[in-house]
Amino acid sequence: MTIQEYLKGKKILVFGIGRQGGGLGDANYLADNGYQVRATDTLSESELGHDRSAYSPGLELSLGGHQESDIDWADLVIKNPAVPDDHPLILKAKSTGTDVYTSISLFVKYAPLKTIGITGTRGKTTTTTLIYKILEAAYPGKILLGGNIPGHSALSMFSQCDRKLYGVLELSSFQLHSFHDQQVSPDYSVVTNLYPDHLNRYANMDSYRHDKEAIVRYQKNPGFTVYNSENDGSVQIASVSSVTKYPFGSNLASSYKTKLLGEHNQSNLSAAITLCEKLGIADDVIKKTIEDFSGVSYRLELIRTLRGVVFVNDTTATTPVAARAALTSIKGDIVLICGGESKKLPQDDLIQEIINNDHVKKIIFLGSLNLVDFTDTLRSACPDKILGQVQSMSEAVALAHSVSSTGDTILLSPGFASFDLFKNEFDRGEQFNRAVLALK
Repeated sequence: MTIQEYLKGKKILVFGIGRQGGGLGDANYLADNGYQVRATDTLSESELGHDRSAYSPGLELSLGGHQESDIDWADLVIKNPAVPDDHPLILKAKSTGTDVYTSISLFVKYAPLKTIGITGTRGKTTTTTLIYKILEAAYPGKILLGGNIPGHSALSMFSQCDRKLYGVLELSSFQLHSFHDQQVSPDYSVVTNLYPDHLNRYANMDSYRHDKEAIVRYQKNPGFTVYNSENDGSVQIASVSSVTKYPFGSNLASSYKTKLLGEHNQSNLSAAITLCEKLGIADDVIKKTIEDFSGVSYRLELIRTLRGVVFVNDTTATTPVAARAALTSIKGDIVLICGGESKKLPQDDLIQEIINNDHVKKIIFLGSLNLVDFTDTLRSACPDKILGQVQSMSEAVALAHSVSSTGDTILLSPGFASFDLFKNEFDRGEQFNRAVLALK
């Protein structure tokens, strides 16, 4: 069955347009291709912030709140991954037999090309981007990139599949949830790692891991699974795969020249190398692409050097594990901007790293009014390192700059979610960049 055959004659509800563009892209694709589609969101049109011209003329809107009547109307609900799976209207739709899927699961199920899925708590964006660049170097113009990337519409990728070989897809746990419902997995899967995350949405690690497992559980031969043999969570996920499995370790990338910082990036490189080698990509293509690859925005990204002070943006470090990895990757003294909103994750290892890492010169808490246990512990354990607590990015950058000296790194690596002060982690990162670039 093709995607056109599946969608034909259905009344389709896009449940959650969102601000980042992916949901709107899905809705517009459906409207532009003649399907009967309605898009809904809890936010009003003005709150969403999309220009009116961004909406397809054939798209029916139901904004400012999800309505039960929209669920009653729909034959198919395409759910924004950010919408919790236990949302009352989503549960109602499922209880009446209405299909509820994410758009990316529909792409993986019906795409007329081979799909490569990458997931993991950390490293999936870097690994996904690198795999895409290696394959694009080997097969110019024949690779698609999509999935959990801001602004990317999964459904619109159907119009780009002609003469393409692979679709390279970053997949989050929220997206993977409906893969279980459809019993579908990518042809080739990569699991970078698994650490505690999103425990403000998942009841426990088992339920989080269960969603991640969808990337391998329904794979079919001749597909294969690439997994991190140095990470217990990745090994557990790979154990449910029934196709050929290829382990990797971080030492695999040790002979490759790279611009990327940190041991964690050695692991990301190794994942990409393993996948691409198994797809038959020449080693010289892999090595040259890795050597030229400068990383991904907002992930230990060098923004500026000003009078010998380096500014690094690691806003996507939304977990304590990620922030700790950043601290161990930086050479020289660090002024750390950290904190945010809790995701109910273990934070003891990050606290100990901050206390015991002699390179952490000063700490600025950004927001963090609900992180009293985190901030109080550090105030008690290392009071001389605490520079202050601020409620805006401009204040944080100005304060960090005021105490920095030549050779220091001002590092934004929050270790927590962004929603106390910002729209999302990318908004947080953009505000950091603006504040840094405004310094004189």
